Amino acid sequence: MSGFLSGLGAVMAFAGLLGVAVVVNLVSEEVRMRLERLPFVILRLAARRIPPELRDEIYGSTLLPELHFLLSEETGSGPITRLVAANRWALSMFVRQGGSRTAKGLNACAPPVMDGFEDIRQLPRSRRKRFDALTTRLGELCDRPAENFEDDALARLVSGVAVACEALVNDRAERRALALAMPLIAGSHPLTRRLGLHHPAVLNLRRAHAHARLQLGHADAERLLRELCQDETRAYGHDDPRSFRTLHLLMWAVANAGRLEEAEAGLLLLEARMGRQTDLDLPLLLHVRCKRSWIQSELGKRDAAVLGYSGVIAGRSGELGATHGDTLDAMHSLGKLRVRAGEGAWAVATLTQAYAERRRRQGRRHPDTLETEKYLALARFQSAGDEGALARRRLLWRLRRIRGAQIRSRDAAHPDTLDTQRWITSLTKPLETR
Repeated sequence: MSGFLSGLGAVMAFAGLLGVAVVVNLVSEEVRMRLERLPFVILRLAARRIPPELRDEIYGSTLLPELHFLLSEETGSGPITRLVAANRWALSMFVRQGGSRTAKGLNACAPPVMDGFEDIRQLPRSRRKRFDALTTRLGELCDRPAENFEDDALARLVSGVAVACEALVNDRAERRALALAMPLIAGSHPLTRRLGLHHPAVLNLRRAHAHARLQLGHADAERLLRELCQDETRAYGHDDPRSFRTLHLLMWAVANAGRLEEAEAGLLLLEARMGRQTDLDLPLLLHVRCKRSWIQSELGKRDAAVLGYSGVIAGRSGELGATHGDTLDAMHSLGKLRVRAGEGAWAVATLTQAYAERRRRQGRRHPDTLETEKYLALARFQSAGDEGALARRRLLWRLRRIRGAQIRSRDAAHPDTLDTQRWITSLTKPLETR
């Protein structure tokens, strides 16, 4: 019996020791796992100092693989040595901002990401400052040697410049757009020469450049857009939707040259081609209809033009919102059309709403706001029916103030400034004859 008890005691002791060993092993494994997590926590804190646009790339492609290597058996060191080395390296990244230095090195020739800056007309001030900083960065990168960029980075750089230029044109900052685009467009710039004139990024940049010249009233805009249409057809094919944006600008250039019937027919044909696409670009289609409505008004088809603009306003309000920049553009154009036809009383309500939203969202001195303020003043003058000298002088004082602001923000030769001067001249003549 005593032998049995002593044997049972030995078994129990062995089981106890085994249990203790298991518990100790589990505890040590838990401690090891927690200690190995520490350098990852430190490294994530260090990654927060990296610019957001580069954080994922640097953390996932550079820092994290290095830490995994330091903790692996490939180093040939023991567990404690590996753990100490990994924590020391992670701390050095945090204390010495090694991730930020890596980011600066990668960022030296990394094109900024322009997503979200395609339309800057109603951006808040902080986002607008960010856009200005990115635009400055794009200009600096364009001065770098082409050899500094890989092919995909070079394409992203030129695409970013195209996005910034188009955004500036839509914000009525055409001269800033030209200043950004011209170094890449004029002559044979190394960056565009390396990509080639038929590369999609270069084609987009050429369109933004031609668009800026068109809005400034330059006579060569039509030629540039026609050449671009031919190159896009060779690059994409005849009915590729990527060429439709250029085609609608070309027809607008044709209209500005006075060939209104040709422009109207071209836009109608473009609408038909767009309608055959399975994936309809509704915002572009509304741009086409907006331009066609203005051409119809110039051709004397006032009722069709008013109906067209009303449809565009309804479409944009439903698709983009009643206060979107494009919706306000169509409202302004409809009011302008009526004022030019001497129907100011019909335009007051539309222009009042457009002016209030533009002033609130874009500022009192923005070119869009000034244009709507001008035509609202003219609409109120027409609707009042007061042709007296006092009312006319009050209107002239306001128009001269608007023209002065237009000269300061754009210049005296800009089409909008010239339009203001024409109104001033026509309103001054009756005063001179008295």
